[in-house]
Formats: sequence, C-alpha cells, structure tokens
Amino acid sequence: MSSPLSGKRVLVTRAREQAATFTKLIEEKEGISIEIPLISFEPRNQLLHSLQLNQYSWVLFTSANGVRFFLRQVKIPKGVKIGAVGSKTAKALKRYGIQIDLMPDDFVAEGLISALAKQAKPKEKILLPRGNLGRAALPGQLSELGYDVTDLPIYDTVIPFESKAALIEVVENRECDVMTFTSSSTVHHCAQLLGANNLKDQLKGITIVVIGPVTEKTLRSYGIAPHVVPEQYTIEGMLESLEDFFDN
Repeated sequence: MSSPLSGKRVLVTRAREQAATFTKLIEEKEGISIEIPLISFEPRNQLLHSLQLNQYSWVLFTSANGVRFFLRQVKIPKGVKIGAVGSKTAKALKRYGIQIDLMPDDFVAEGLISALAKQAKPKEKILLPRGNLGRAALPGQLSELGYDVTDLPIYDTVIPFESKAALIEVVENRECDVMTFTSSSTVHHCAQLLGANNLKDQLKGITIVVIGPVTEKTLRSYGIAPHVVPEQYTIEGMLESLEDFFDN
C-alpha cells in the first residue's frame, strides 16, 4: 500500500547540509523532494578560543547546530553536565560521544527550564551556546530562577540569497504541493526572498506544514494558518502528520 505522500512534491527548506535526511524520508514515502535551502549558518569560532569551560556547571544545547559548531572547537571537561532540547539535539551529542544529563519531555525551551529547576541549584553557572537568533526568553527565565547564565551566540543565521530565483520559480509556477517550515527563520527568509507584501496570497494553494508551535506562531504573524502542525516536533512527525492530512 502506497503512502498518501506518493507523488507529492515536497519543498524542503532546511539548510543545505541538513536537507539530505529530510529528502530520504520523503523519498521513502514515495514523495518527490525539492531542496531549496531558506536558511544558512556561519560559525563565530573566535568566541570559543578563550572559553574556560571548567568554570561552568552546565552546558545547555537547544539545537543540533549549536552542538556541531561548539564541539568542533571545544572539548567538554569531566564534571560539566549537559542538557539538550529535542531528539535531534540529543542525537547530535551522542554522535560526539557526549553523555546527556538532562533532556526534557517537551521539545521546547520551556521544557528545559522546568526540568533543570529540579536538578540544578541556584547560582550555578550555565553556558548557553546557540545561534544569534535564539529566543531571549530562555536566558532571561534561567536568570530569574537564580542561575548565573552566559548566553553565547556561536553561529549566525543568514539568508541564502542564492536560493531566491529557484524559490520564486517553484512558488509562482506551483511546482510544489507541500511547503515545509522547520524554524521561524525559514518563514521570515521565505517572505524576504519572495519579496512578498502578501505572503498568504503567494503561497495560496500550497499545503503548508510547520515543525512546531514556535514556527506556527511566526507563520501566523504573516496571516497564514498552517494546514499541518505535528504533535511530535520533528521532521518524522511532520511527515506522519502530512500523511494523515492527505489520507483524510
């Protein structure tokens, strides 16, 4: 029995180096993947060279990108505890052989705060290596709980302008059936690359799936309600929810 995604053209907007996994899952369901990256990352390696990591009790990672850019430059000393938000972040840490001490059930930053409050003591020093567009709420709420937080942007999220022509062609000619958004940045960058004053009209007729509630909120700020929001905030969850959507 074929998947409801069979023959569906799915636009993958993840960064180029992250798109292959998504494409493989789509093709396993007999869908057709169209890769147009709407997000790219540039490391800030110079910030890590003078970092004295043994000062910290915890290092909290909120994305696989944060893991990748951090551990390329830094070795975590023994005794420093590790927290991770989300299964992809956890998998990235395990690939480096890093043991995870804290992983919340919820795949969002608020879940990390709740879980950390049960394990960490006030005034403990916490390092938060992440992207330049990380939500301000996380370090703010950690500080309010009494932790000594260092919010360290270790990479920049940028627009891949080389994707502009391909994106315009696919959207204007309706060459995709589904558009996937895996972060708020992919939504913002889509609007900027399309030069869209009314993104809702631009994407009309395309089924839109977002990875979770934060990305959904960003999409709604453009006046667009996604067709699909998975219960599990992963690319696997996105595709399973898409199958349910098309099956019904």
